[in-house]
Amino acid sequence: MTDRMHHQLEIVGETATLYVGGTLGYDDVDALIQACAAIPSRVRTLRVDLHSLGQLSAEATGTVRLLLSHWRESRHGEFRLTTSHMLATLREVTDPPVPSRVGWNVSNVNDALTATYL
Repeated sequence: MTDRMHHQLEIVGETATLYVGGTLGYDDVDALIQACAAIPSRVRTLRVDLHSLGQLSAEATGTVRLLLSHWRESRHGEFRLTTSHMLATLREVTDPPVPSRVGWNVSNVNDALTATYL
């Protein structure tokens, strides 16, 4: 028996927190996108709390990426990931950012840390 995905949305001021629990998979991305689509435009920050997930599988990670990509595109902003929590913050951008590789020594880049900043 699988523990199906369940979610709850909390909005306080300009911040929304999406609590996700159970087993998260690609079949759940539409439900999460619909929940985020109902968030008022005044909300500038989306936090995704995954503490109640049974496990953070590759499929769950992919689902979260799709959700955050949709948030970024629909709100015309950007998001940042940290290891302690996932945080999508809207910042108006006029031109797409150009990645700067100046000062990066690829041999010293830790793969786990790189994934944190994607």
